[in-house]
Parts: sequence; C-alpha cells; structure tokens
Amino acid sequence: MIKPLHFYDLLDCLAGQFLSTRSAMCVGKDFGIHFSLNAKEYFSIAVIQEELHGDLAVRGVLIDDSAHIRSRNGFTFTIYIDPTKFEPELFDLFSTIIIAHEICHFASYYEIFLELGDDIGATKHSYFTNIVSYELIEAITDEHDSTSQTPFDGHNIIDLLSNLRRFPKEHFSRKRETAINYQLFLDSFLNHLNFDEMLNNYRHRE
Repeated sequence: MIKPLHFYDLLDCLAGQFLSTRSAMCVGKDFGIHFSLNAKEYFSIAVIQEELHGDLAVRGVLIDDSAHIRSRNGFTFTIYIDPTKFEPELFDLFSTIIIAHEICHFASYYEIFLELGDDIGATKHSYFTNIVSYELIEAITDEHDSTSQTPFDGHNIIDLLSNLRRFPKEHFSRKRETAINYQLFLDSFLNHLNFDEMLNNYRHRE
C-alpha cells in the first residue's frame, strides 16, 4: 500500500533544491528507501523555472524517455513553475504548495507502475504508456520539445489556492480506481515540508 511517507525523501530532494537554486532533479537514490530499485530506474523528476503562457503558474508533463533514448524504458515527470506569476516574497510558499500538489499527481503514476508489477521491461513499459496516454486522456508526450508537450495538469495561482484542499480524487487519478487518499497525501506533504511554519513566518514578517 502506498503511503505519504514513501514520498518524503523525494519531497525533501525536490523542495530543498528548488527553493535554494530554482531548479531540481531527482533520480535514483534521491527517491529514498521506500521506492523499489525498478521504480528508481524507471522514473525521474525535474522541477524547472520557466515562463508559461497565459496565467498558468504551474504545468506538469510526463515525458516518455524512450522516445529520445532508445535503450531506456522510463519516464521523466517535469514540473514547470513560473515565478513571475506571484510576488517574489511568496516564492517559497507557492513553490511548496505547487511541489506538494504535483507529487500527488506523480503518486497516481507510481500507483499504476506498481499495479503493473513493478516491472521495467519493454512489454510493461508499453502497457504503462497505453494506460497513461489513453485512460488518462493523453496525459503524456513522447517529445522533448516544450512546444509539443501535452500538460496533464496546469493551474493558475487563484485556481490552485482556492481549490487546494478541494480537488477531488478524480483530479489526480483521472477517474481510475485508486487506493490513494489524495487529500491525506497533500496534507501530509505540506506538513512534512513545514508549510504552516513557513506561512506563519510570512504572516509575521516585518
């Protein structure tokens, strides 16, 4: 059974890097002790600072690595954050919310991977690709070019904040059957990242 604590090392890796350097990459052992060796080989996660079109402040994309690395079966989950869409003093707060929310989305992909047997072979990679591309409404792309990427999740700040604790499980699972309580996961992620303390410090700043 997937639990929120399984993602704590991953959250620490991504948030720690992004809040200090404005970019982050999690691969291999960075996922922590709760992910299988196969999962650590199959997935990588990047957080990138990039200006997004319109009022979007965040966009999540799952990229099929086999499209540009023939010998690799796996995916890179990329989270694009546009800090020009919020005030500089809110960077840490909003980035923390965004990372926590997007890792809830990643949890849905990890759940599918485990349901398929924690297998990185070509056959299961094909099954995984079909599930996320068809059952999840074409939620992946096989291109590296950002102009042709298909976002599976995108939000402006108002939408993200006003619905933060009200997104239904279907928002994350794309109507698939799921054993994940996403609201519990989000609350646990924010608590682990000390969000309340960050918010309190912001409110009492000079």
